[in-house]
Amino acid sequence: MKKLLVLAIVFMAGLGVAKAENTEAQALIKEARQAIAELHLSDADAKYKEAIDVIEQELDYEEAESKAARDEWKRLQAITQLLADGSRSLERQDYADAGKRYAEAIETMSSYKDAIWDRAMAEAYYQWGMSFYRQENTAEAAARFREAISKAPEQENYNKALYNIVVRHYNEGLKYYRRRDFRNARLEYEQSVAVDPTFSQGYYMLALIAKMDNDADKAMDYYQKAIDNDPRYYIAWFGLGKLYTDLGRMSKAVDAFSRTISINPTYHKAYFERGQAYLSLKEKSKAIADLQMALSLDDEYTLAYEALGLVYNEDHKYEEAIRLLMPIKGTKSASYKTCYYMAQAYNETKNFEEALKCATNSLTQKSGWAPALFEKGRALAAMNQKSEAIAAFKQAAKDSRWKSAAEYEINLLTKWADR
Repeated sequence: MKKLLVLAIVFMAGLGVAKAENTEAQALIKEARQAIAELHLSDADAKYKEAIDVIEQELDYEEAESKAARDEWKRLQAITQLLADGSRSLERQDYADAGKRYAEAIETMSSYKDAIWDRAMAEAYYQWGMSFYRQENTAEAAARFREAISKAPEQENYNKALYNIVVRHYNEGLKYYRRRDFRNARLEYEQSVAVDPTFSQGYYMLALIAKMDNDADKAMDYYQKAIDNDPRYYIAWFGLGKLYTDLGRMSKAVDAFSRTISINPTYHKAYFERGQAYLSLKEKSKAIADLQMALSLDDEYTLAYEALGLVYNEDHKYEEAIRLLMPIKGTKSASYKTCYYMAQAYNETKNFEEALKCATNSLTQKSGWAPALFEKGRALAAMNQKSEAIAAFKQAAKDSRWKSAAEYEINLLTKWADR
């Protein structure tokens, strides 16, 4: 019977599981293995020593039991030594040797086919990755960090290490992008999504660059990837809407801007852009509602003032245009266009002095702009300042788009004046 038991122990030891007769030693080995699983290697070493002492203190201890414990202990010592050697090489910046030690440790642990080594393998991959990271080889570093995560996904520092690489490439891309070096910016953003294929911000920036390169198909693909990986990334939805607008696909643009608004109801630019799309679709009431909403969210939003001023004037709602634009006179929100729309509305309501002031303000911002010159001429003509009006209309006539209307007004003031 005793011989059979010894054979059984030898067999179990061959499988990497020490089946000890001594219950105290068996408990210590179990604790040692748990310590390995938790990367407490020095604790594991102490537990194995204690277990071997307990086994061998018995007068009739089994050699197989002792050998199984010692074999596991030797494995631990070998791995601990390799990890320590790798750490020392990393500290002295001998990255080639560090990589060699960590690779050997990983290969050794992998050969044991035992899950208790996963955490130690993860750490070896992580430290190996750090050796590449310090050499600026982010692709190889990322590959090692991913291996570390696969072995120990709960370890935040491994995930953070991988994310740091992503952010590093992204920030480098921003530097190039701000310098308008779009080629190198694109390379950095491509690296960011290669490291993390779910990194929506990288895809978004790639979409912007593709759009500048007039590659609408590629830009759309990047926007879609950004959205697929983060459906609540409202800036990507907004960018997609702008792309649809540029392509003249206004219904699609409305859908994209609507998604933007559903995610971020306070994003005023989305209301403005959807309003513009509605105008193209001849849905004026919806457009006005969106433009008004944009202004309610940002009462200094110049583009919304311009758009509403144009709509009101086109609908001959001059009093509404004046009520809308009057509060921003003299502020930074009063662009050359809003001043022009005010001049137009004042001329139509026969408040020529205000029309002249607004047209002059518009021209101060954009000298020689034909539409404002035309409204200036109208105001001066109505105030019987004939020569000044003719001069304004002549300047407006230099723009071919306004030549016919300006010459007509000049004729009214000269050729047909006495008829």
